[in-house]
Amino acid sequence: MAVNTAAQRGIWLAIILLVSVCAACVAAALFYVTGAGVHLTLGVGGGAFVATATLGLAAYRFVMERSDA
Repeated sequence: MAVNTAAQRGIWLAIILLVSVCAACVAAALFYVTGAGVHLTLGVGGGAFVATATLGLAAYRFVMERSDA
């Protein structure tokens, strides 16, 4: 039985992106509550999303993919 099927990759992608959206919302909310401007709040939210998604996908690739070397 395959460990890394296409369906499992899709589920993991959905989980990683959902966590990234949650992290972006929390970061943006924290900046908004502290009185930051709208442009800074949106920038921080977008940056948090990109950073979390990139880190999550890199971690998934590192953990799940095996090298045949």
